[in-house]
Amino acid sequence: MSGLGQTDAEVLEAIRRGDGEAWSELVNEYQGRLLRFAMARVPQQADAEDIVQNTFASFVRVVGSVQIKVSLETYLFGIVRNEIVQRIRTQRAKSVCLIQDVYYRDGDDISGDALAQVRSGDPSTSWCVSHDEEHRSVREALTEAVRDFVKSLHRKKKLHRLKMAELLFYCQLSSVDIARQLGVEAGSVRTFKHRCLKRMREDFARRCAMADYTASHCEDLLTGIWEQQRLSCIKRSTLGAFLLESLSPEWFDYVDFHLSTMGCHFCRASYKDLQEEQQMSRQREHLRERILASTVGFLSRP
Repeated sequence: MSGLGQTDAEVLEAIRRGDGEAWSELVNEYQGRLLRFAMARVPQQADAEDIVQNTFASFVRVVGSVQIKVSLETYLFGIVRNEIVQRIRTQRAKSVCLIQDVYYRDGDDISGDALAQVRSGDPSTSWCVSHDEEHRSVREALTEAVRDFVKSLHRKKKLHRLKMAELLFYCQLSSVDIARQLGVEAGSVRTFKHRCLKRMREDFARRCAMADYTASHCEDLLTGIWEQQRLSCIKRSTLGAFLLESLSPEWFDYVDFHLSTMGCHFCRASYKDLQEEQQMSRQREHLRERILASTVGFLSRP
């Protein structure tokens, strides 16, 4: 949900220096969740493994020449999406959330579908529609406006409104479908959308002098930015707390919604990776206990 942090910047700099250990740690850190994401999108595990391999190969080829302003996880997920699109380019681009598969049939047009927007092999194009400096400024200003909006909902613990915002701008469901999902009136959803857009447009206008973009272009960019930047995706530490059932009730309910009802493919991939890590940890601990139980008696023998 944030840009390039200090730790990511340090890892990135080490890789650019040719630090093999830093590169190995990056692969170990992200290969599991990227593989889970790919396996949910292509039919064969071998294809998913090829996609992940190509993802890291694409990353290392451009890491010294492109500017990365998002987290390494977000950037790698952007590349893996590119690879998946290339693999299934003769098919309809798939949705980013399971709930979209419920409300959209094959052949339906999902405007703003990020998978349809990242067909280029250059991963840097995932983060800006063109290399034009003015357009990039617009995109960055709108990104910060949306990020602040999401952070505000987090900070105020208005998680029910965050659910509604995700269904509106991330999944692009209709007001009627959202009302049905959340048990509210469709009119209240439309009112909420109007207020959200008004706030983000005002925030955007304060950040960017190009006022002409406010009405005509920002709403079109909003969904792509939300999905590409993964602005409301769950932090891995929060997913871990959810797995351990140590979250507060309101946060547990929201994470469950994001994973199960909305079905964010990115976060589901990370969560499945955590589940498998936990299972492996339990298996290792069980083996350790068996080893100790079978050998401890020998320690007391002369």
